Amino acid sequence: MPYFSFSLNSSFNLNNLSKTINCPSKIKKNVKYYCKNTQVWKTLNNKKLIQDVNFVRLEKRKKASKTMNSILFCLPPSIGLGDSVEYALAIKAIINQCSFTNIGIAYIGRFHIIFKRYFKIENLYEDFISEEEINQYDSIFHFTLEIEELFYQKYNRYNIELLITKYFNIKQFRNTNFANVNSSKKSINKLSIFPISNSPIRTLGSNLINLLADNYIGDYEIEIILDKQSSISNEIDYNINNNKINKLHPRDLYELLNIIENIDFGIFVDSGPLHIAKIISKKGIFISTSVGGNVLLNDFETIVELRNNYKSSFCKSPCGLTNIINYKNDYGCFETLRIKKDEIMKTNRLKNFQRGQLKNNYVKFINNPVGCIKNIDYNMIIKLINKTLSN
Repeated sequence: MPYFSFSLNSSFNLNNLSKTINCPSKIKKNVKYYCKNTQVWKTLNNKKLIQDVNFVRLEKRKKASKTMNSILFCLPPSIGLGDSVEYALAIKAIINQCSFTNIGIAYIGRFHIIFKRYFKIENLYEDFISEEEINQYDSIFHFTLEIEELFYQKYNRYNIELLITKYFNIKQFRNTNFANVNSSKKSINKLSIFPISNSPIRTLGSNLINLLADNYIGDYEIEIILDKQSSISNEIDYNINNNKINKLHPRDLYELLNIIENIDFGIFVDSGPLHIAKIISKKGIFISTSVGGNVLLNDFETIVELRNNYKSSFCKSPCGLTNIINYKNDYGCFETLRIKKDEIMKTNRLKNFQRGQLKNNYVKFINNPVGCIKNIDYNMIIKLINKTLSN
């Protein structure tokens, strides 16, 4: 993903960026901005628009200065909802325990609501930041440049919050009353299933969802939260055959957050809703596949993990891989590609694994799931749900 600067001249039509970023009207003409948004980079390099751009050029990230009185944290591009929670947890701990005179967070995109709603953090820059604004900070901190493990997150998932708090030698932030969300409700009348991830190796299949619904309908209201913008979700939606399941399709992040805040009991995979639910103390279970609860549920105790213990000649769950990869023009995980993690991690061209037709292969792996998905034990899920419901 590029890190770049740009400036637009007076003839540039800001509507050209309306589908790419929030509030393009905030961009002023003939002002230098810094950005990490790939779609903005592509738009500004369009030959039809180049005459309306003063310049657009790649910038080299630099290590943070040793003098850190005020600091601008720069998030990696294209993070998901769950990662935004992890970064917010870590930065909130820094705000509370470190003596910086000023702290800002850049490139948060649509997740500004997470930093404001649950963590009350200010000085947020969504998709771009001006040169004047960036000069207010004497140190610029790019997480994936300063903390090496964060660069490898797609292939070996780490606990983001723990890595950052260890780097700054501070305690983790915990709050029993995030955004004043009431999580003290004792009676459980509804089970909410969040089966969808951005990856087919972290998603529950429709067969398992149907079995869960059949087991609990009559005792509980069953709802499943889906996403019409996701090919993974649409495939699962099509194959859910129980008409007593209430299907919810939140239109945006605001609707999704409201749904999570009002659940009684959640059934989660490794996806954004799990991270929101844990910080607001919602009760539920987490079904792990390629990433485990030791990474995702660190010191959050209201959600219980069903740990995946799948093994093959090429992997052992949880392996840390977050999505299928492109390896020599074939697609899959360590096991299906018959390659060990060490062989992937030692290469210096990791970006090649993200190229090609990854998304076009998602449905294939929903209908032909990888080993750790097939290894999920339905009876163990029921046993854990019943145990957790009774506590």
